Amino acid sequence: MNRCFRLTKNFEFMNVYRAGKRWSCAYFNMYVKKNNLERTRLGVSISKKVGKSVVRNRLKRRIKEIFRESIGNIKKGYDVVISVKPETANIEYGQMKKEIKNLLRRGRVWDD
Repeated sequence: MNRCFRLTKNFEFMNVYRAGKRWSCAYFNMYVKKNNLERTRLGVSISKKVGKSVVRNRLKRRIKEIFRESIGNIKKGYDVVISVKPETANIEYGQMKKEIKNLLRRGRVWDD
C-alpha cells in the first residue's frame, strides 16, 4: 500500500483516537475520523499481547492488503485506525476480510 494512504506518525494516531468514533467486533476496534484530504488513510495498531513480531507483521500485512483491495469501495476523506485484539491471531484471511468489511459498513465508511 502506498505511503500516502497510511497513518505513520504518533500524533496522527492520537488525533484519531481522541476525536474519532469507535466501533468494535470480536477481533478489532476501529476508530474513524473525518479528514480534509482527497483520500482515506489507514493506520494499524497491534499490541504485543497479540503475539510475536512474526504474527503481528503478518496481521498488519493482511489488514493493509484488505484495505488496498477494497479502496474503491471505501469513501474518501477519512482516517481509519484498526486496533487488533489478541483473538485475531487465530482467524483466517476470509474471516478477517469479512469482519473488517462489516466494521467499515457500521462506521459508514463503506460505499457499495
